[in-house]
Amino acid sequence: MIFNTTNRNNSTLSLREKFSLLFFLSAALFFQGCGVGQNPVEKIQNELQNETEYAIILNDMREEGNFFPSYYHQYRVDLGEHKTMRPFVEVDESYFKKNAAYLGMGLASKTADGAVSTTPFPNGYQYVGNSQYGRWRNNDSGGSMWEFYGKYMLMSQMMNWAGFGLSRNHYNNYSSYNSTGRPYYGPKGEYGTSGTVTKKQKPDFFKRKMAKKARSQSRFKNKVNQRMGRSKNTFRSRGFSFGK
Repeated sequence: MIFNTTNRNNSTLSLREKFSLLFFLSAALFFQGCGVGQNPVEKIQNELQNETEYAIILNDMREEGNFFPSYYHQYRVDLGEHKTMRPFVEVDESYFKKNAAYLGMGLASKTADGAVSTTPFPNGYQYVGNSQYGRWRNNDSGGSMWEFYGKYMLMSQMMNWAGFGLSRNHYNNYSSYNSTGRPYYGPKGEYGTSGTVTKKQKPDFFKRKMAKKARSQSRFKNKVNQRMGRSKNTFRSRGFSFGK
């Protein structure tokens, strides 16, 4: 008896083709989700190109998922005294890692003179030197400190200047870093993800980070225990004894 295998082969081939198509569509959707396209900060800058001045702050960031993690940024947009918190947006892994050290810092700014910078900086420094916001005041040691006017004193509190202002020497260091495209983390590295000021201002971020680390360690411990359990069962099934 001769069986007609043509239809069966065609059916099998069709299933394989469908599986392959489904696989590639799934992969395409996955990578489309990971590759989120345009730089999100550049996108905001394009929205603000007609503004006199602005600052785009990396307010928060988070990572979700284990096997195929997704990465998110939250930005705060400052237009002078007006501040707007944007919702979280998904970003590329490479962009997330590139900016991992800049939590709480400005990623882009435009000052009143029209100068645009994309070198990370401690938020608030972009207002120093602008007579609209404050002035340089000589101190008893012969140096000078920047003081914000009363209505802008909240800025100095936000910068953790404790009312003492910013010395001109420190500001000159910042200007030197900024002009050569180097991120500036403050006189003592107070700002950015590893900075002492940031750790005080962003407790939720660090709680999430510690919780994620604890979950990861717990999963690792469980895997080790499972493997140890399987090894013991294998020895027992082969007649070995671990003693009484």
